[in-house]
Amino acid sequence: MIPGSPASGPVRVRAGQPFEHAFTLDAPGEAWAALTLDAPGTSWRRGEAAVVAVDVDGGARQEVILAGGDEPIEYLRALGRLPAGPHTLRLQTPQDLPPSAARSVTVGSVRTGSVDDADPNASIWRHAPVIHYRALNGPLDSLTSDTPLMLFYRVEARPDGATLEYHLIYSHEDAGTDLTGLLAVWGHTVDIEWVFRVTTGPAGRVIGEEFQGPAHTTVRFGGGRAMGGHPVLQVATLNGTVTDAVRCPYRTALAPACAQPEGEPREAVLQRYPWIYRVSALEVLRQVPLEADPSPASQAAADLRSYVFLQWKRPPRSGLHGAKVPLEAGVRVHGAWYTSAWGRPDLAFAEPDAESTAVKVPAGTTEADVTAISLRAFDPPAEPLEVRLVRAFFLDGGYRPRPPFAGGAACRLTRHAPHGVVWERR
Repeated sequence: MIPGSPASGPVRVRAGQPFEHAFTLDAPGEAWAALTLDAPGTSWRRGEAAVVAVDVDGGARQEVILAGGDEPIEYLRALGRLPAGPHTLRLQTPQDLPPSAARSVTVGSVRTGSVDDADPNASIWRHAPVIHYRALNGPLDSLTSDTPLMLFYRVEARPDGATLEYHLIYSHEDAGTDLTGLLAVWGHTVDIEWVFRVTTGPAGRVIGEEFQGPAHTTVRFGGGRAMGGHPVLQVATLNGTVTDAVRCPYRTALAPACAQPEGEPREAVLQRYPWIYRVSALEVLRQVPLEADPSPASQAAADLRSYVFLQWKRPPRSGLHGAKVPLEAGVRVHGAWYTSAWGRPDLAFAEPDAESTAVKVPAGTTEADVTAISLRAFDPPAEPLEVRLVRAFFLDGGYRPRPPFAGGAACRLTRHAPHGVVWERR
């Protein structure tokens, strides 16, 4: 990776007053920009977000939706393939979108750089998709709901090449799984969907491209390219699946921020970008009726600070001959056990990527009150199954993850012992 240019800012950007940042690339490559931005007077809880249009050298633009509101957030964006030499990055308020509650946007800092062709991660950046925002209920649904926040990836080596898969994190999910199900089965309130997969052969030659289409079907990619050859996708449904037929002119090129951490679930990416928890929580507060007086006996969704969040890791998908083992977690508070699924198999976490859950506990519970964590298989596994607790944590007053209070222990479930205590306070 070619070192980024020096940071610049802060600067206040108002309508009709673009901000420009000059940078130079020493070699051709996939350029990127890390933009620390905030919009005073806006709040995602009220459905308010400023938009910043970004272009390089006066070329085609992309739009950055400031879901972080008035909090300075670093938004990482790909700028496409650029030649070596001097370039100008321009940020401005788009005039073809409805004005937001923000009278201005603060540019706290700008960092730019590129990934050249010799970089080991060059192919990861080269194939990252450009995402066109959702436009089902208006010209730009993503301005208030289910906005794309982060792109991460997985790489699976093959004997003759590799498979590279990109996953998109949205702020929430307007359709599909309700909030009780999201917390019990997935352990989060965002929507995480794989959106694009590329298979390469010898010497990195592309031999297949596909995306996750409506109804969670796998579809061969046949769409267009932009920004120097990047595949173009369109958010197509209320539950985060995509198509390769574009109908919304507004788009974003989310940079591939990181790989899914080794030995951890997908939700570990959220730990590295804790502001995502807050944005999603604010959307939930705006859109979902929550239980006024949280009770762990009730299955109704409550304030997210009333849950213990648990992230697990199962064996690789190849284990257990691909069998799905539905699991339920338990948390002991002052001698009483509370569970993630209330004994309902339909709320168990069982899918290969379902490795996190949340347990509703009495209001006011703290880390010191939790004395044990358990795991139960609804269907006793045909073969022994070892599941590791990666971390257990609460959200703080601002809906960001607090430091984990437990993690690292494992539980071995068998046909004769389908339940076990994973962690116990000593």
